Amino acid sequence: MAEIKDVLELIQEKYGEKKVGESEIVREFIVRGFEQKLMELYEVFKRGECSLGYLAEQLEISTWEAYDLLEKKGLRTTNL
Repeated sequence: MAEIKDVLELIQEKYGEKKVGESEIVREFIVRGFEQKLMELYEVFKRGECSLGYLAEQLEISTWEAYDLLEKKGLRTTNL
């Protein structure tokens, strides 16, 4: 539960005193979770320990979507 508290604090810092709706908080959790999982998988991919297809599968997106996502972030799209 400490992780949830940490994320809530980060969200509060981001939005300050502004009232934040529940949908914004949920969206923030989803985005942060996806980004965290992406970067963890990318490190494994970069070391050549998994394929782009596996990375995509774990993120529940297509291989083409994974390719585009990595490209947009300026990350390598091959692990050779």
